[in-house]
Amino acid sequence: MYQIQNLGSKPSLKQLVYDNLRDQIIQGKLEPGMKLTEDDLAQSMNISRAPIREALNMLERDGFAKIIPRKGAVVAGISRKDAADIWSCRIALEPVAAREALPHIPREELEAALEHAVEIESTPYSFEKYVASDLEVHGLYYTHLDNEYMKSILNNLKAHSVRVRWLREVKASDRTLSLTSISEHKQIIAALLSGDGDLVSESVKTHLIHSAERLLDILD
Repeated sequence: MYQIQNLGSKPSLKQLVYDNLRDQIIQGKLEPGMKLTEDDLAQSMNISRAPIREALNMLERDGFAKIIPRKGAVVAGISRKDAADIWSCRIALEPVAAREALPHIPREELEAALEHAVEIESTPYSFEKYVASDLEVHGLYYTHLDNEYMKSILNNLKAHSVRVRWLREVKASDRTLSLTSISEHKQIIAALLSGDGDLVSESVKTHLIHSAERLLDILD
């Protein structure tokens, strides 16, 4: 039912359950409104209900599930307003994060990301490859940001952003979105390679504003 691997008696069960369920929610395998029943999950994973309950509380905390009194947990919905709010937060935070991370990003990682972006442009379209490239480009400054509080916020926003990408209507239109975004990703990488903090901040902000406009047009 849940397509979840048997987790047996591995350590940190609540985190393993959380990661497993969150990944399936992000990729649309567990759809909005779907019940997350403690008994069914415990049986599927061959573990007790306690780590399931803890993981469901963590999912609710991070916005991936809702726990309804006397009814249990369900996968949280994601609306056009949710998408707008996610990108609004990203527009506010990511230009700052990219500027702060700039001195810490290895040049070889920038060059590799640029090579991957160029490769995607010149090969048959793949949604999965585009998402991986998108995560790689934004991950350049997420990963090397020396601010754990901002990093934690951005990582949660990143997960919700990917979830929006996997929505049926967005995925169906994503070829056009992706090709435009890749061009903007290359501009971000070029700015990072230049070492110009102002240019980095502006290129990230411009990309995210355009990305939000394209995305919200689809969700109208």
